[in-house]
Amino acid sequence: MDEIRKLELNVIIMGLKFNSEESGKWWELIIGWKWPHEGFTLGYDFVEPNYEPIQDEELYYAFLLYLGPLSIIFNWGNYNWNG
Repeated sequence: MDEIRKLELNVIIMGLKFNSEESGKWWELIIGWKWPHEGFTLGYDFVEPNYEPIQDEELYYAFLLYLGPLSIIFNWGNYNWNG
């Protein structure tokens, strides 16, 4: 019974990821759900990479779309950006 309660309260996330070995490009699409009493947001965020990265830091862009209890997150990057 405790396991079922834990599953019901967790955020539901589905994701899809693609890596291209030839070009070094990658992207991922994540869909997240929160129950309305855990959070309700309308809006978006656009996250750009750090222009002065530290060594071995992974550089990527992210676009986050918040539609109430549903979040759609699209991340993309290129392994060659890391120098």
